[in-house]
Amino acid sequence: MNSIPDQTKNPTTAHSGGDGYGSVLDWAWPVAPTTLPIYDKYTDTNYIIHSEEDTWRFSYKGNVESIVFASGSTGSLQRRLALLISGRSSPGTLHRTGRLLVQKWDIVVALLHTRPENIKATWDEYVDTIPLAGTYKNVLKLACTANVGHWSGRATPVVNSLDTRANSEVARHTGNIETRQHLINVHLHAGIIKALDAAACITDLSTIQLEGAAALLLIYQHGVRPIQVLCLNVQHVRFFKDASNETACVASFHAAKQKNGETFEIVRQIKPEWVPIIARLHTIAVNSGRSRLFDTSTSSLLWYRAKTLCKLFNVELTCTAPHLRHTAAQALADAGHTRESIQQFLGHTGIASAAVYVRASLQQTQLINSALGASKLYNKIHGIAYRKFVTLEEMLNSDEDQQIGGIVGESLVGGIGLCRSGQSHCNYNPVTSCYGCSKFMPSLDRDAHRDAVEGMRQQVRVYLARGVRPENPAYLQLTRALSGAQQALDAIEELHLRKQ
Repeated sequence: MNSIPDQTKNPTTAHSGGDGYGSVLDWAWPVAPTTLPIYDKYTDTNYIIHSEEDTWRFSYKGNVESIVFASGSTGSLQRRLALLISGRSSPGTLHRTGRLLVQKWDIVVALLHTRPENIKATWDEYVDTIPLAGTYKNVLKLACTANVGHWSGRATPVVNSLDTRANSEVARHTGNIETRQHLINVHLHAGIIKALDAAACITDLSTIQLEGAAALLLIYQHGVRPIQVLCLNVQHVRFFKDASNETACVASFHAAKQKNGETFEIVRQIKPEWVPIIARLHTIAVNSGRSRLFDTSTSSLLWYRAKTLCKLFNVELTCTAPHLRHTAAQALADAGHTRESIQQFLGHTGIASAAVYVRASLQQTQLINSALGASKLYNKIHGIAYRKFVTLEEMLNSDEDQQIGGIVGESLVGGIGLCRSGQSHCNYNPVTSCYGCSKFMPSLDRDAHRDAVEGMRQQVRVYLARGVRPENPAYLQLTRALSGAQQALDAIEELHLRKQ
């Protein structure tokens, strides 16, 4: 992105439109509210923003932030735009809007002074991130609605067409989900369960350790966001006796990040073995007189406490909270749940995000099927089907060096066929390199090929468990070999059918 316009070198750009409409400071902007109530969910605190104050202080994600506006008429317009654009949005929106209006005011002025027919060029020159695009697009929309300067409702379609810079970010995020890069591995799964099982049995954990365990439990089991955990009120957690007279627990979370402003509750039941963690933290919160279940007020501190809890049991929590959320959603997709059920689990109002997990599951299924030689879509190796097969008698009468045998996975495989050159003259691994080789003459022994297939499948499962990527050479070799072995079996079955 190019540098911000320099007011000292080009004061006309910053203070005058140069087209008869004058400075943006003189335009007839709408009147903003004199006060704006703000509520921070993280700290359960209400704030009142006053439009005439040069400095706004309010809590944003648990931390008190300050926005210092410019002096005079410039600061007055900055505050007016911030109030008009933010409306009754979250503290995060107000903080981002006010900060960008102050820090990047020269860009705001440059965009407003650009005529609608030239706005795309100016936009592409100065706006290249999602936060900038969101704030500045709202400023231009407001200018169109208010009919200020050379802006009017006729320019609204042009403003709406400006690139929000979100496509590349959304594509990257979707790509990470579809390629399953956000998922935790089986070892971390086991480690988290180990830590939570141990924490549930220890009665003398500190409050910090209990908060780490409870946060990890809720995010891991239910895929909720840290803010939903932080906003849990003690009244949102309820205990009761189940049919077995054991203590059960349900938690009610606020749905977060809803675009349409809709609010609803997400009710989840805690895994019975881990209920003691929530119960002990609930008792501490009630006895201390606080309304929130957690004393922590920021997401970063909450996750730090989860990591501290894991270290207590020699578990390295190498992932992030969103990774656990993605893993939980993907597990549902892999188990065959519908997009609607995944959508409800995530607390989304739309179904698009859930569909991404379903696509990732289908792609993974196709990958494993092809690796295991089971995919109907996998390209057939026709050469084997038409190559000469050898009988058991022919194999036994052949030179021992030509008889193929080797270790595949954990199995000793032999009798799959003959090599025209002889194994001692081949630089590749026996069995896994034979299927598809022009020197390979497969046997008519179906059991031998089944043993080869099973051995290779064992090895593929090992690769998948270790997270080996599909482009790995050894993995690709197994894929081809498995397909070849399966084709050999199919060809043998076809020959038997023809004889009948």
